[in-house]
Amino acid sequence: MKVVNRSACKALLTTLFVLALGTGGAVAQDFTVNLKETDIQELIKFVAEATGTTIVVDPSVKGKVKVVSSKPVSRDELYELFLSILDVHGYTAVRSGGVIRVIQNKDARSAPVQVRDGRADKASDEYVTEVIKLDNISAAKLIPVLRPLVPQQAHMAAYAPSNAIIISDLSANIDRIRDIIERMDKSAVQQTDIVKLRYGVAENVVSMLDQLTKSEAKQSGGESEVLLVADARTNSVLVSGDELERARIRKLVDYLDTPLEQSGNVKVVYLEYAQAKDIADVLTRVMQNINRLDTSDGAKKPRTDNSATIEADEGTNSLIVTADTGEMAAIEAVIRRLDIRRAQVLVEAIIVEMEVKDGEDLGIQWLFADQSGAFGSNINAADARARTIADAILPADGTDNDISLGGLAGALARTGGTTLGWGQISDGLTMAVILNALKEQNNANILSTPSLLTLDNQEAYITVGQNVPFVTGSYTNTGAGGDGAQNPFQTIQRENVGITLTVTPHVNEGDSVVLDIVQEVSSLSGLTAVASDLITNERKIQTKVLAQDNRVVVLGGLIKDDVQDATQKVPFLGDIPFLGRLFRTDGVQVTKTNLLIFIRPTIIRDNEGLAGATADKYRYIRDKQLQRREQGLEFLGSDNLPLLPEWEEQLKKLEEIKASDTAAQPGSP
Repeated sequence: MKVVNRSACKALLTTLFVLALGTGGAVAQDFTVNLKETDIQELIKFVAEATGTTIVVDPSVKGKVKVVSSKPVSRDELYELFLSILDVHGYTAVRSGGVIRVIQNKDARSAPVQVRDGRADKASDEYVTEVIKLDNISAAKLIPVLRPLVPQQAHMAAYAPSNAIIISDLSANIDRIRDIIERMDKSAVQQTDIVKLRYGVAENVVSMLDQLTKSEAKQSGGESEVLLVADARTNSVLVSGDELERARIRKLVDYLDTPLEQSGNVKVVYLEYAQAKDIADVLTRVMQNINRLDTSDGAKKPRTDNSATIEADEGTNSLIVTADTGEMAAIEAVIRRLDIRRAQVLVEAIIVEMEVKDGEDLGIQWLFADQSGAFGSNINAADARARTIADAILPADGTDNDISLGGLAGALARTGGTTLGWGQISDGLTMAVILNALKEQNNANILSTPSLLTLDNQEAYITVGQNVPFVTGSYTNTGAGGDGAQNPFQTIQRENVGITLTVTPHVNEGDSVVLDIVQEVSSLSGLTAVASDLITNERKIQTKVLAQDNRVVVLGGLIKDDVQDATQKVPFLGDIPFLGRLFRTDGVQVTKTNLLIFIRPTIIRDNEGLAGATADKYRYIRDKQLQRREQGLEFLGSDNLPLLPEWEEQLKKLEEIKASDTAAQPGSP
């Protein structure tokens, strides 16, 4: 059925009401309501007649309503439907005694609405007021949480003395809010936490917090919701209250339980990276320069106030600073800028030396001697090998021939090359002819890679070699008493012979580094023909270079070709064509030397870079050990061969040690 105007709606409502009458004038309980664009005044009139109530309508209540229903409703349900229609259109019904007033929602909270006690038997859209008391949670703190859940025209306030919430709204909305409050009030059960203090005193902390909580409770008009008790024996604070209050108190206790801030004119500053003694010397000189001048008025005048002092405690690596407030702040700022992590530099030197030596010797030596002591020879006194042979053959005095077969064999054994000889001519004449032929070829390829890790601007050196004794003098002391006893002795000085690398890096802001380098390579030489003692070969470079991070640069070197040609001969006889070869000794020696020194710096700024550089060297050595183990030794099992553990295992052990040290420190969780 369609309702198109007010008269039709009125006739329809009358018909519905009449149909609802039963036999004998009894009122039936079922109504079927279908309205379209019906005036709200007609609806109010119909509900008043159907429910038998008195309804007072505000003059501002106007509008058209639309209701679609597919089944009949009872009289009580009709009234609830009426309240829902009013709420949809911005109106509400306020019951006062036996009279119901229909007014706008915004005016409802100031109207004399009914105060409900407890939860209603069934949900209703009547505007009522209810007081909800809380047991465990603060009403004032719950208001901001609940306020967004109620309509704008509803009223909600907290009363701190009784810890209650006053709410004016539709009965159904109040029931929903009550359900929420009951759930939250149950979750806020009071418990007790024990907070142990490390730096603070329990009695003092509780006294401060009590004053704070009482002041807050006084401002809110209620009582404190948390109980604080100090335990002097364990220096702990017992906190009893709901979860929110306990969390707030724990946060305040953590803030108060901190080390005492240094006050006054004395402070102790602990350093992390820098050395306390070095920083103290620098700051002392800086403060001395500042104290000479006073620029407060633009003129430079000597200061008359007390100057700051900085003392270093090397045991704790800390600075003890005595200064006024202004100077203290300036000194602390300077210390923070000086106490920074310094970069490290891994310097790897590569020393390459290649030497090729070719030599040839060919000659004939003649020696003569007789029993009368006369002798002759064309042996060069500087030729040590031939001189040894001559000493074995020629007589040492003028009477007897001092030739010795054993001595001659020993001399020939120490002579390089092929030696051929011919001996005695007769009983009275001895002659020896020695043919010496030698071809020599030596190749050397030496590669040394010393490496060194040092801090920025910190000199460091590494030496790998031998400590060789050199004779510096000899003395002979005659014994006392005239017995002629002698006490000979020698003085020696030991020198390092090997590889020495000395470097001082200076890291720039970018990826480059300036290196002050002294590279020295020394070795023992086998030549002792003329020298009275050992001969050392020395190669040394001292320079300053600028290199990019992780780039190889050449420091210097030597490329040398040494050709030596020597001829020993008898005058005139050695110049005779063909026959002169019998009286001549020729020697040729060619030496080619290539010596180059390279350097590669690697800047390490953090722990990750240091771990990576260390891991490379570590794994290289371990791979070499594994290679030797795989090759194996027949007489020694592989289990007995030394082997570094895996790098990952080393890192794991280091992390475990670090974690245990951290846990052992005071204040660690």
